Amino acid sequence: MLVDDNEIDIFINQKILEFNRFAKKLLTFNSGRTALDYLGSSALEDLPEVIFLDLNMPVIDGFRFLYEFSKFPEKIKKKSSIVILTSSDNLRDKEKVKVNVDVIQFLSKPLNDQKVDKIRMMLQKV
Repeated sequence: MLVDDNEIDIFINQKILEFNRFAKKLLTFNSGRTALDYLGSSALEDLPEVIFLDLNMPVIDGFRFLYEFSKFPEKIKKKSSIVILTSSDNLRDKEKVKVNVDVIQFLSKPLNDQKVDKIRMMLQKV
């Protein structure tokens, strides 16, 4: 799942994930609210293994998304790991995210083959 308000970033990252055959089904959402609604209303088997989340979005930013996600039942949180995928190079943002148990990685946009491989390796360990 890609959650980003920037359609160009979604397009680029989606193509990289598709090229690397990262997921059988790739969901994209341009707002945190619609992504949270999907996660909260979908069957467990339909949930993504990874959520690539942008931090800087209007209305519900990545930090608010993480807060709302933390309220979900454990079965949802165990099914979906979060990777922060952002253009933010703010050290404070990184520190805030680092303490979140649902986040497995903090990456700068855009994705590339090496970053996708790194996430794959991390998921094998989880």
